[in-house]
Amino acid sequence: AGCILKLYMENTTIITFYNGLDTIGGVIMELRYNAYRVFFEAGLAYDPAAERMIRLRQNSIADRLWLGQLPKIDGIYRREDIRRFPDLKPAETSEYRDQAFFISHLHLDHMAMMGMISPEVKVYLARPAQVLEKALEDVGLGVESIRDMHYNDLEEETRIGDIYVRAFLLNDDSYQDYSFYIETPDLKLHFTGDVFVYGKYGHNIISEAAFLKNSRIDVMVCEGTRFSAGNTRINIEPSFEPKEKMISKDHLDERITRKIQCHPGLVIFNYYEREMSDVMDFERYALNTGRTIVYEPESAHLINEFFNRPVHILIPDTYHSKPEYMDQIINSNILVSKEEIFTNPDKYLLQNTYPNSLELLSYSGCDTLYLHHSGTPLGDFDPQYDNLRKIISLAGIAYYRTYEDEDGYFSPHAEDYQILSYIDMANPKLVIPCHTKNRDTMITSLRRPCFRAVKNISYVYDRENNTMKEFHE
Repeated sequence: AGCILKLYMENTTIITFYNGLDTIGGVIMELRYNAYRVFFEAGLAYDPAAERMIRLRQNSIADRLWLGQLPKIDGIYRREDIRRFPDLKPAETSEYRDQAFFISHLHLDHMAMMGMISPEVKVYLARPAQVLEKALEDVGLGVESIRDMHYNDLEEETRIGDIYVRAFLLNDDSYQDYSFYIETPDLKLHFTGDVFVYGKYGHNIISEAAFLKNSRIDVMVCEGTRFSAGNTRINIEPSFEPKEKMISKDHLDERITRKIQCHPGLVIFNYYEREMSDVMDFERYALNTGRTIVYEPESAHLINEFFNRPVHILIPDTYHSKPEYMDQIINSNILVSKEEIFTNPDKYLLQNTYPNSLELLSYSGCDTLYLHHSGTPLGDFDPQYDNLRKIISLAGIAYYRTYEDEDGYFSPHAEDYQILSYIDMANPKLVIPCHTKNRDTMITSLRRPCFRAVKNISYVYDRENNTMKEFHE
């Protein structure tokens, strides 16, 4: 019996979820085979209240482990960072011959902890994402990191011992977005990352689903963000095309362009600075409406590094002392003053981030419109949202959410019915839902074999019964 157990352990794929099953983001999934293991994603679950968290001490990794913000996983942290956790094994004494993390894209809920992983462990990140992350770190917007930008370039195919990983490039307009097909000698598994179906994603994800169907994958680990917590529908009809007043990306672009074009004064916008595809969109909106787009200095630096070109910048009045990076940014870009904007407000499209919201008070006399796009705070669930709306109101500025209007809404994530259609196209034998606050509805809606994984429990695929079975060392 002992020999059989040892053979079973050595030749079986073992899967463990450490985070992200019932939260928006924060997925950390481990897959191991023999002396090799890989992780998919290194994110922290989206938590807007964390913005108000008390200051961490110098050994912030230890503090985050104490607070439960980081998972307690053997072999991925440096010895010096986990001295207060004697039961946790450091990366320096790892029993694995090779191990690696794979990051699908640069949203914080998918990669916020990647900089805290020991340099002894490989972290695979697309080269454009590395360029952007370095620029973010230059201006204090990057992830907390001990790695000094030590990342492996993400290739289409990678082998970690007996584990084969194929990266599907789903969008190359920004820092690149990926999903991952994983194959071991006894398992075929696909991890979706975030599922998007607009723009280039639509065509690419259909091709990806065709590959997965032809590969006859065993397990799909699929996100379900849009199976929202308040959704109790059980008869969701699959459809890849938008329905129920969801608009296309082209429709969204037309709507935003029209809104800017029709406004007689200044237009201010708030977008997610990590999204270089959003930069491309807003630069197109500016061009099509005859406006000059003006960025905050930090965002300008990201664009300088990513696109290798200068932009127009305005320096907010929120700096109490000049950051050391400011001179370089001023010298690399085209400076615009507030006086220039006050003189011709209808000629400008001006960025404003939430930390600089008090700058809005300067533009109360410019007949100003605030376009709330993809920048934080994302909605009324965020404690900072009411504060933003209060400041906008005090400044007498009109407010408009670009994703919502009478003619329909836009969803950056695939809707629940699109997720169901995508899964049907890929036709996995078993689905493991994650990255959602409503796994119950997702599982009920799928009408195909599903498995409800439990955090910190290890599983092996039971092929005979098409389910996951608990594995105990």
